[in-house]
Order: sequence, then C-alpha cells, then structure tokens
Amino acid sequence: MTLLHVAAGEGAVKIIKFLLNSLKGYEKILKSLVEDNTYNFMNPTALQLAAAGGYLDVVQCFVEHGADVNVKSDYGKTVLHWAAQYDKWDVVQWLVKHGKANVEATDNYGRTVLHSAAQGNKLDVVQWLVEHGKANVEATDNDGRTVLHWAVQWNKLDVVQWLVEYEKANVEATDNDGRTVLHWAVQENKLDVVQWLVEHGKANVEATDNYGRTVLHWAVHWNKLDVVQWLVKHGKTNVEATDNCGRTVLYYAAQVNKLDVVQWLVEHGKANVEATDKQGMTVLHWAVQCNKLDVVQWLVEHGKANVEATDNYGRTVLHWAAQWNQLDVVQWLVEHGKANVEATDNYGRTVLYYAAQENKLDVVQWLVEHGKANIEATDKQGMTVLHYAARWNKLDAVQWLVEHGEANIEATDNDGRTVLHWAAQWNKLDVVQWLVEHGKANVEATDNDGRMVLYYAAQENKLDVVQWLVEHEKANVEATDNYRQTVLHSAAQWNKLDVVQWLVEHGKANVEATDNYRRTVLHSAAQWNKLDVVQWLVKHGKANIEATDNDGQAVLHYAAQWNKLDVVQWLVEHGKANIEATDNYGRTVLHSAAQWNKLDVVQWLVEHGKANVETADNDGKTPLNLAEKQKHKKITEYLKKDSSICRVSCTESTAMTDVITVNGLEDFVDLLCETRED
Repeated sequence: MTLLHVAAGEGAVKIIKFLLNSLKGYEKILKSLVEDNTYNFMNPTALQLAAAGGYLDVVQCFVEHGADVNVKSDYGKTVLHWAAQYDKWDVVQWLVKHGKANVEATDNYGRTVLHSAAQGNKLDVVQWLVEHGKANVEATDNDGRTVLHWAVQWNKLDVVQWLVEYEKANVEATDNDGRTVLHWAVQENKLDVVQWLVEHGKANVEATDNYGRTVLHWAVHWNKLDVVQWLVKHGKTNVEATDNCGRTVLYYAAQVNKLDVVQWLVEHGKANVEATDKQGMTVLHWAVQCNKLDVVQWLVEHGKANVEATDNYGRTVLHWAAQWNQLDVVQWLVEHGKANVEATDNYGRTVLYYAAQENKLDVVQWLVEHGKANIEATDKQGMTVLHYAARWNKLDAVQWLVEHGEANIEATDNDGRTVLHWAAQWNKLDVVQWLVEHGKANVEATDNDGRMVLYYAAQENKLDVVQWLVEHEKANVEATDNYRQTVLHSAAQWNKLDVVQWLVEHGKANVEATDNYRRTVLHSAAQWNKLDVVQWLVKHGKANIEATDNDGQAVLHYAAQWNKLDVVQWLVEHGKANIEATDNYGRTVLHSAAQWNKLDVVQWLVEHGKANVETADNDGKTPLNLAEKQKHKKITEYLKKDSSICRVSCTESTAMTDVITVNGLEDFVDLLCETRED
C-alpha cells in the first residue's frame, strides 16, 4: 500500500494535493501512481478508496490530476460501484455529473452500479441513479438477477417497494435458474419482503424455477417455518405442488431434516405423507436416505407413514437405510417399525444385499446378528449376498460374511458362476486372494459355459488377477470352455492386448489352439476387429494367418465378412494373407464381403487387393451373384460398373437364368448378338 492510498483512505486531501502537485511534469509517474492498485481486499485504486470513504474533495483532486474514473479493481468494480455500495451520495452525483462516470459499467459478475446500490440498501442512491443517471432497473448480472433480485436478497424492503411502485420493476423476472424475486425472498427468510411482494406486488406464489420448484419448496428447503406458515395460510400456496422430479414440499422438509416444518405441513397443511415422486419414493424414503431419524420416527408414529412402501425398483425404506449406512435408522425401523428384513426389490435383492454391496459392515453385522437376515438368500440371478460383496470389492464385508456369517464361498448363481468368478471379473485382486488363501475358494470352478475364473479375469483385462491366478494358484492357461475356447481366445476376442501378451510370453498359452469350430485365437481377434491383437499375434506370437476353420475359412474371411477393413488391409499388406484363398464352398474373401454387404471391404479388395471379381464358387456363383441374391444394391452396382464384370460366360455350371439375372434381359440379348457376329 502506497502513501497515496493511505492518505486517500483517510481523506487527507492536503497530503494528497502536496504529493500530486510535487509530481507535476512527471505525468507518466503521476498516472501510474494514481491508478495503481493497492495490495488490499479487491485491490482498489486510491481513487476508489476515497470514493468508498466519501471524501469528495479527494475524489475531485484525483480526477483533476488525471485519474480515470472508469478504471476497475480486481473484481471489475469502478469508482462509481464503490461510492454507490457505500452510500456516498454526493460522490455518486459528482462522478456522474462531472466525472462522466459510466452508470451502466459492470463488474466481473455483470453487476451494474445500481446492483451495488440495491445490495447496500442505499435508497437515496438508487433513486438518484434511476431518476438522474437513467440507470437501467431491469439490467441483469451474469446470473440473470435483476436489481430487484439483489434488493430482495439483502432484505432492502424500502428499495424493493420503491423499485416496484415507482419504477415498475418486474416482480416476475427470473434469473438463469428460473428463480423469481419471491424465490430469493423466501430463501433469505425475508418475511416482510415476502408479504409485501405477494400482497402489494402481486407476486405469483406458484411460480416455479427451472427445476419445477415453487416458492414454498424453497421456503421449506431453507427451513423458514414462519415463511412456510404465511405462504400456506395467507398466500394460499399449494402444499402438494411437485417439482420436475415429482417431489412435493414435504419431501424437501424431510430431506433436510426440518422436523418442525414436517410436523406443521402434515398437521396444519394436510400434506400427503404417502405422496410418491417419479421414482416411486415416498417422503419416508427420503427421510431415511438422509439419516433423519427424528423425522423417520415422527412420520411413522404420528404420520402413519407406510414402512413397507416400495419405489419403482421395489426398494423399501429399509433397503434405502441399509444402502446409506444409517444404522440407527435400520435398528429403529426393524425394532419399532417392524420393517421386513427379508423384503426384496424387483431384482430379488434383500436389505442385506444393499448393506453388503455398499460395504456397510456395521449394518451387515446388525442385520445378521439381530435382524436374523438370511445370508444365503438369492436374487433373481441366483446371486447371494457374498456374490455382491465380492463384485463390489467390499473385502471387510466378504471376510465377515465368510468368517462369522458362514456364507457359502462356492455358492453359484444361475449361470453357475461362483463368488470367485465375480471377484475376478471385476478386478478385485485383494478379494480374489483372500477367497483363495483363506476361504479356500476353488480356482478351477467352472460356470454353466465351462468357463473358469481365469477366463473372466482375461476377458475383463484384469492382468494382475490373471498373473496371480497363474503364478500363485497354477490356474490352467489351456483350460477350455464348453465351446473349446481357451483363455487366450477370450483375451483376444475382448481386445485385452496386455493379457494376450502375458499369457503367450509368460503363461506359454498356445496361439494355435482351436475351438469347436476349429477357429484359432487369430480368427477371434480378426472377427472382433482387434487390430493391435492381430498384429501382435502375427508378429510376435507367430500365429498362422492361413489357418482355416471347419468351413475352410481363413482369418481374412472373418475380417472381411465382419467388415473389419483395417484388419483386412493389414493382413493383406503386412501379413501377406492370400486374397484368393477359398473355403470349403469355393468362396473367396470377396465372396464373403459381398454376401455380407461389406461395401468398403469389397471396394478395397477390388481396387487395392486386386481381387478377382469373376471367381465362381462351387455352385458357379460370383461375388456379384451373391450380392444380387442378398439384394445388396450398392455392392451390386459397384461390381456391375465395369462392363467386363457384367459379361459373364455361360459355362456348364452357370445356368442361363443366372446369366439373365446378373446382366439383365437387354444386355443378355446384346451378348447373344455379339456372340453370333463373332
């Protein structure tokens, strides 16, 4: 802070004049000194400090010596903002009349000088700025709030009254969130302002913001009981109004633990305790979720709220209490509310599932030990509580359920998957290790498809789990499922390159292993467009590009018929795959692409791969024949565009009807004429 700033803040005009006069002839230094920001709150200039202090003579002195009245502080406030906010009426007048200060200047938040005056409850300044400075009453800041919004927010009733009565300020103006002036009044608990706006300003008590919340919603949310009472009794506001989510005012009261508001709304406002929102949740669901035990107790005991009410997903109040770890609420609901511990949601999950899934160990323990919850209960997928705890990596819950609850580690779901399958699939290494080392879970257990735990770890790219299972538990890398697919097939199919690399290099997995259809790992990678896996298997795994399945289809056939153009290109250009290789039906790669409507592959094979478009399969069908038969119009047009393609010869294996079908009757006649002339 410079000496000039100190003097300005104290109104020491003689010192200031001495300092400024001594710098005459040094205009650059003078201008820099006058407009310098002090290292203080909001970094005001010396001129701004003088204006805020109401030292008009100092302000005049600075302006006479070249100070810019429109220079802004760090937050974008001008001298006029400071003077207006601190009710320095004479300074405001002089700055506008003689200093040519901009009345509509805005700070970094888009607030005008009039916003500042309204915020500071400066009625005389507000009046003068509007009447003489022609300040815009409806100007909005960056949040869309008008001057009236600010006056209401800061409880400036006299300013509110003047703006509405004399300047016709819009009472229903909304900010960017759709909140009216009345919304802000109730939020700030300004009962006198609320009353005046409704009774004299005719403000709409049912106005809603962008989220459908009425003024009453806001009053309840901010626990303004006196405002709530007045709005209901005198404003006749609708107690059952719902927001965009279908939540009534009572929801908000329960959610924010406003017991006095809850009681009044139910007893005097006759609010419906059993009202449900769009998720089917009642007020009690919300009270439970937010751990409002006193509200829960009152709603059940006095409001007769239904403890067994379910939301759209079939979840009871107890489900929600368990999920949100509200042990005291859980205990009370079971012991006093007689809530059903074994109630199930739409998916067959009990309350214990939710507690275990969310790792609420104290709730899990209490439900089992005191609530006698069934540990082995299964949901509609056949999954037990232990399955859920393992899936969601809740190790402490897993340990307690096994050691104290004696949960069955080898329990299987409807697909035959054990707890270990789920832990491995969801990359829960610590859970996997504990289940195997302490729970003695079977690493080689298979599901209904014959897939082991290692299969799921590879499929989901859980490399650390894969490594641990193979290195520590000797999991069989070459084990096959019911379709004879190995772990490597799974990793390749799901594009898990790091797992593929590790299985081949460290697990010694067989790259040429084939499934029931004699498809290799490379077939799987090509089919599912896993280019990086394809490249690695060929370059480093030495996978056979020309390996064929039971139908004689090579890897390139798979890439072509599944429209994997990048794989097709790489196999041909780098892998030197044979474009003219045929399967057991005599069909080339181009046949496959044409039959399965893969236009981009067809184009590339013809234009870059130089595939033979006239090759016929064992039935004498060309790629064009197959495309026409399948009604693939674009491919048909593309293959027909070259006249040489259209002129197919009538061999013994090609029926005349096929020739007519391919070429059209007119072309066929022309062809016969040409043949006759020859």
